[in-house]
Order: sequence, then C-alpha cells, then structure tokens
Amino acid sequence: MSDIALGFHFPDIPPFWERLQGFEALIGRSVTILSIYWSWGLGYSEVPREWMESILRKGRRPLVTWEPWMLPDDFNNPSPSIEDPRFKLTNILNGSFDEYIRFGAAAMKALPGRIYLRPMHEMNGNWYPWCGTTNGNSPGEFILAWRHVHHIFSQEDVQNVDWVWCPYAISVPSEQEISAYYPGDQYVDWLALDGYNWGDSRSWSSWQNFAHLFHDSYGALTALSDKPLMIAELGCAESGGSKSDWITEAHHHVTASFPRVKAVVWFNLDKECDWRIESSPDTLAAFRRSWSQNSSLSA
Repeated sequence: MSDIALGFHFPDIPPFWERLQGFEALIGRSVTILSIYWSWGLGYSEVPREWMESILRKGRRPLVTWEPWMLPDDFNNPSPSIEDPRFKLTNILNGSFDEYIRFGAAAMKALPGRIYLRPMHEMNGNWYPWCGTTNGNSPGEFILAWRHVHHIFSQEDVQNVDWVWCPYAISVPSEQEISAYYPGDQYVDWLALDGYNWGDSRSWSSWQNFAHLFHDSYGALTALSDKPLMIAELGCAESGGSKSDWITEAHHHVTASFPRVKAVVWFNLDKECDWRIESSPDTLAAFRRSWSQNSSLSA
C-alpha cells in the first residue's frame, strides 16, 4: 500500500485547509492529491489557476479535470449541455479554441509545481459533449482533439504537466472499445479510470463489486501501455449492499489484483448519491481499517 497515493475531491475548491487537516485526522492518513474541475465555460477566469497554486503551495498535487463544456443549468436534465454544438470535437480541431487553450497552457506553465491534467475524461460514455458517440463526434476525432491540445502545450513549452487519459470503467454504449480513444504513448503520461458503484439507487443500476466494475477496463488499459495508472474518480452508493464491505474489498483488490494502480482519488461528495467515505460511521470505520495503513505517501 505504501506506493499508492491517496486523493480526494471535496465540495470546497480548494478545501479550507483547517478542514482538510481535520479530515486527514478523521481518516488517519495524509491526502496527497486534490481533485478539481475546470469547465471551459468559466472563460478567462483566473480562479482555476488560483486553486491550483493554492494546492501546490500547501504541498499537495492538483488533479485538474479540464472540461470543454458549459456546466448544465440542471444536472437532472443535462442534454442541452451534452448536445451543445459549440463544443463538438471538430471545433477543437478547427482552431476555434486555440486562444483559450493557450490561455490555459500559460496559466499552468506559471504554476510553482507539477500538476496532473485530465482533459476530456470519460470520453467512452455518452454524457459529455466531447464523448465519442455524442454531439456528432467520433473516437477518431477525440484522438485528434487530444493531440491538438497536447501540441499547443508543447508549442507553449509547458513542462510541468502530466497528461492523464481517463476513460470510464464501463463504456456506454457497451460495444465501444476503449482502445479506440487512445491517443498514443507520446501524448499520455498516466492512464486512468473512473468508476462508481451506483448500487440500486437508479432504475438502471444494480450493486457492483469493485473487481467486477474495473476488471475488464483495467485489462484493456494495461494491454495498451506500460504507463502508470490511477483511479481518478471512485465512489460507492449506500443503497443496495454493504458500502463498508465495498470499501474494504476495494482496498483488497487494488493491492492484490491491480498492481499497476499507483493512485486512488475518491469522489467525496454527496451529489447524485452520497459518495462520501464518511457517509456513515460504518463506512468511515471501514475506510480507516483498510485504507489508512500508511500516512506518508507521495505521488
């Protein structure tokens, strides 16, 4: 477990540092990665740079999810944002966002440390405007768009970014091959996966153990490349099974069956479900027993 970094996404961005210290005392170990989300809909705001700089100056490392879309007005009805033609992949390829991408590159280049940059994550789903089966896009266009963004960062001589390529653990639609989205080793520093056990919280969902959720996609990614791998979003619902057992089993499977995983980032929000590891005394106790074995981790 000592070589696996621990990260979290919290509602406070960046978290109030006193609250983070209290959280670390609660779980019994340090948090080395802090996950933040930067929507292109924020425009030329300096706020995301301030978030990243604050995290770095506190000795932590940002995981920056860079999302080319306008956040939905209503997350229960995100279709207008998913189908927003302004954010089709072809508009990234034709240079419509080049000025904005250079703005982002300059902001990151000026930071006092290294960051993980995760652009256009979960591209093998159907819930974002950059996904390969939405908004008139294709997997091939995703690869070209990723390379286009990467080329701009190279032109701007940004050298403090580790590029994180991150599909979802299960493709939607299911017939999609994850490998169809891979831009190549020269454009990627880290592989990653997101995955959630929704339990029976939705009409379409059922309880999934950690191994079932990640087994196939882990195999697909490790066959693609020798790059290190992280789980960049992880969460479990309360309904449909034992969340405390799931948290314990997740630790067991990561350490015993997924040796390429070098970082795990928990999505610690009460959002669609209560994903938090402290959602109940039992789940927090399970986390402390299994995940809190070493408090001196680094990434």
